[in-house]
Amino acid sequence: MMDRDIRNFITRILIAGIVMIILGWIVFTYIMPGKYLQVLPWMLAFFTLIAILTHAWQVKLSKKKLSQFTRNSMIVSILRLLLYSVFAIVYLASNQENAAVFVVCLIFVYSVYTIFEVSELSRVVKKRQ
Repeated sequence: MMDRDIRNFITRILIAGIVMIILGWIVFTYIMPGKYLQVLPWMLAFFTLIAILTHAWQVKLSKKKLSQFTRNSMIVSILRLLLYSVFAIVYLASNQENAAVFVVCLIFVYSVYTIFEVSELSRVVKKRQ
């Protein structure tokens, strides 16, 4: 059975993803037509999957010793950043012509997901204390 905190996170992160899809549609239809990249839905799906998996991992870690939670949470964050970096490097190595649009989208999605993940994890940890 799935933990309630994880289930709530999945719901919220999927809503955030839908909001970003709508914002992306508006931006690439009306503000920057012709700049849409086919990789963007895959990037959003990848970030969502990684966010769900790492958040679930961190919630499980928060149930153990809180003294070890900080160190383990940092390790999870570094692994997440490495996965995101590999995704970016692979894409940029194969598609350099649209690098600027990709990097702006990557920074936006990374920022939104990171802020969201940190706030949700803080809420879970405060609740457990």
